[in-house]
Amino acid sequence: MKTTIKSISASVFILAMTTGCSAPQPVPFQLVDPASKIQKGTIFPDGQRIEAVVDGQLYKGFYIVASGVAYSQSFGGASPFSRNMVATYSSNSVRAQLTSDTGQRLSCEFLFESRRAIGECRSPAGAVYQLSADQK
Repeated sequence: MKTTIKSISASVFILAMTTGCSAPQPVPFQLVDPASKIQKGTIFPDGQRIEAVVDGQLYKGFYIVASGVAYSQSFGGASPFSRNMVATYSSNSVRAQLTSDTGQRLSCEFLFESRRAIGECRSPAGAVYQLSADQK
């Protein structure tokens, strides 16, 4: 019995290591201003966190992936009863809110797929940064 449990445990561990059950890795990205100055940032998928350094100032925050619930009702052909169906969906549209230690803010909207992202971040003062990540 002990041998069986040990071999099952070893098999589960090997399976987990080979099928990618580890935590998602951080995704580095760039923020490019209108003068083509590049700032750096990182998306942390494991906790839906995001950080960026803009002109030496660290901004930290969170992001939310757009999701929702869809309801539908179908009527069975011969059945007098209808069936209600509920589906939860998630998209790749993301919104993020970042704040610096001095209270400065950045609001970001981007599309996020696997280890790639594209979109933009804006400051309340009107500064716009193009966000891009391409980690194949």
